[in-house]
Amino acid sequence: MNCPKCDKTLEPDRHGQLIFDGQVWCEDCHRYDDRLLERRSFQDLETWAQRLCRAFGQEPVHLRRDPDYLPDPRKYWDGATFLLGEAFHEPRCLMLHPPGHQLMSLCHELAHLFTGQDHTEAWARNFATLVAWVKMRL
Repeated sequence: MNCPKCDKTLEPDRHGQLIFDGQVWCEDCHRYDDRLLERRSFQDLETWAQRLCRAFGQEPVHLRRDPDYLPDPRKYWDGATFLLGEAFHEPRCLMLHPPGHQLMSLCHELAHLFTGQDHTEAWARNFATLVAWVKMRL
């Protein structure tokens, strides 16, 4: 997989250095729309998750709250990055942590459930498709 603008080889497992928006881009050639990165309410994210599941013919996904929820994002810092969310295939649900209460994180985790894959090329392409769908509806 290569960046559509500069042709740089892209590694999906290095997803923090990539931009997923219609296609998969390197971070030097494309940027996310700021609206995808805005903090959103849990209820808003639940609504978007339902819309995405319907639009892509997927079974509904349940969004869980962190049982030890703290609004302080430092709890989710691992020394190199924030833990934004987690996808659980069984049961079919997502947990979005406070730093990840944004549409980009929702799309990232839904792509895991929709593809059944970790950070693979199929996951990356699905993530890019989900982001583009959301962006067109903002």
